[in-house]
This record gives sequence, C-alpha cells and structure tokens, in this order.
Amino acid sequence: MKVSIRLRQLIALSFVLAALAGMTGCGQPTEETRQNRRLTDAMLTAVTTKSFKELDKCKALIDKRRADGLLSEANYKKLSDLFAQAKSGKWPEAEDGLYRFRESEPFPK
Repeated sequence: MKVSIRLRQLIALSFVLAALAGMTGCGQPTEETRQNRRLTDAMLTAVTTKSFKELDKCKALIDKRRADGLLSEANYKKLSDLFAQAKSGKWPEAEDGLYRFRESEPFPK
C-alpha cells in the first residue's frame, strides 16, 4: 500500500507538533504562579489559625510582590481586601473569600 506524499507530510507535521507540545511543558506553572499560590496558601493558613503575626507577614509579601510586578493589580486588590477583612476580625468571611479566590485561580497540574 502506497502512502501519498500529502499523508506523509501530515504525519510528519503531527509528530513535530507533538514534540513541540512536549517541549513547551503544557500546563506547567511558572515560578511566579507557584509563589503566588504559596502566598495565597500562607494567607489562608494565617486566617484559619487567626494569627495576626502571620497575617502581617503575608501582607508584607503581597505588597512586595505587587511592587516587584509579580502580582496583578486585580489579585493585589482581592488579597488586600481579604487581609483587611481578617484584620478587622471577620475571620470566617476572610477564610471563605480566600477559598473562593484560590478556586478562581486554579493551580495548573
């Protein structure tokens, strides 16, 4: 059975595309994404343990990551609002908000 030139080209192209997809690391989070996720998890821990000390550390990191351009303005605002909520003693509301925030920013597998 003879394979047409066009079919061979399509097969070759599919192998090249598959190789490129493998090399680009589809779905791999960037270091920036990892650090932002760790920050969110640290803030969630501070809120669930009701630790003002750890919460203040998280706020300092939020401010630093924003200043360094590693945290979007929208996410900075959301996390700052949740920080303020926790700082005012609204721990359950802040915890719920952080869980929702974390779900809205899924961590790629």
